[in-house]
Amino acid sequence: MTIVLIDCIVYYDKETKLTNIFTLFVSRGTMTDELDLELIRQLQKDGRARHVDLAKKLNVVEGTVRKRIRDLLENNIIKTIAAPNISKLGYNFIGFMALQVQVAKLRRIADLLGKKPNVCYLAFVTGRYDMIAIVITRSPEEFAHLIEKEISAIPGVVRLESFVNLETLKGGWPMVDTTQLLNRADISEPKEK
Repeated sequence: MTIVLIDCIVYYDKETKLTNIFTLFVSRGTMTDELDLELIRQLQKDGRARHVDLAKKLNVVEGTVRKRIRDLLENNIIKTIAAPNISKLGYNFIGFMALQVQVAKLRRIADLLGKKPNVCYLAFVTGRYDMIAIVITRSPEEFAHLIEKEISAIPGVVRLESFVNLETLKGGWPMVDTTQLLNRADISEPKEK
């Protein structure tokens, strides 16, 4: 995303004796300023924060927060979602797959992979591989079954290399689409082996 600095406004609040600097940006034709960016930062920390609490933190009136959030939503700068903690639902195994495929079948393979509930992220990439996928399963065995029986069996998959997530250091579960995974989530008690 390209953000271009347009103007800088210094605002002095006599009551609080605080000086705020609002920097005006243009982003993809949508006006965004420092207040919007700080509002987004606060919402990233707590997406359920009350407007009145955000207003106090940002030293503005509640109506400003309400309008800014509405504008950010309407302009698709932010969206409101519920991000499930999938490990609490039994999906504790995260793997990555790099796929090399026949170029003529690239889109068809991507469509098939995109329909698999455990494939929570899929992207075309440059380099040695054509696609990268993030796969979330309940166990290493489920991951292996998915690779061996389902994905490797897709006509046109030339090479597949998998990587196992040992520990997530930055980022985490909100960054992937788990909608299909949750549609088939089994919330019953785990079965004894």
